[in-house]
Amino acid sequence: MGRMISPPVGLGLVAYEPLSGPQAAGASGSESVNGFVQTVASAYGAWRFAFTFPPLKGAMFRRYRGWISALHGGANATRWTFLDPDRLSREDAGASDGLYRLADGVKWSSGQRWAHNEPWRVSWPVVALSASADLGATTITLASTGFGHLLAGGDYLGFGPGYFGLHIVTEVLAAGSYRIWPPLRQALTTAHWATLEPTLALRLESPSAASAGRGNSFAENLSATFIEVPDDIVRESFTD
Repeated sequence: MGRMISPPVGLGLVAYEPLSGPQAAGASGSESVNGFVQTVASAYGAWRFAFTFPPLKGAMFRRYRGWISALHGGANATRWTFLDPDRLSREDAGASDGLYRLADGVKWSSGQRWAHNEPWRVSWPVVALSASADLGATTITLASTGFGHLLAGGDYLGFGPGYFGLHIVTEVLAAGSYRIWPPLRQALTTAHWATLEPTLALRLESPSAASAGRGNSFAENLSATFIEVPDDIVRESFTD
């Protein structure tokens, strides 16, 4: 049974590239007598990403190489919170907190921080679903609060609580109603919510899919290629 491994705290990216997108299963075409061609297909597929990490050294590089080693070339999976640098602003997404909260975080009511001297991280607003959606659905409907009616083609989102998956809006059907890819990884109800900070489960594409070379001053040119592990497979095979 595979394990779920968390990445090092504070590890970010300098670049990412989606290496796969919507594909078509069972695509077929037929031509009528007047020359009109109709094609039928259903979207499927999984995300595949190339990640590029910043130069590392010291404790952070030790944590990085330990994380890569623990993934065992794809035998184990990792949680990854996908922070889109091009997403809606916090204000547009429905947040009302000041910029100081982003820089300084939020302390406990006593004014204290966590034991490692870090505050609470300020999260992004979430929006409730206004209608249920079945496993495998490609359309979702969001409430009119926050960013619920503000998304457009190309926006990334995920769901919660307890949901592994990243989705992209491919079409706006009506106010708050969106077509998404890939299809939903689990059934959703109005007790679920949409988030602009989706969490994926990823595994290395192969044993040679990640680099961990060390130069004289830094570990540079660090990269890895990951493939999405769908939500149901996470719960079935990555529970140790």
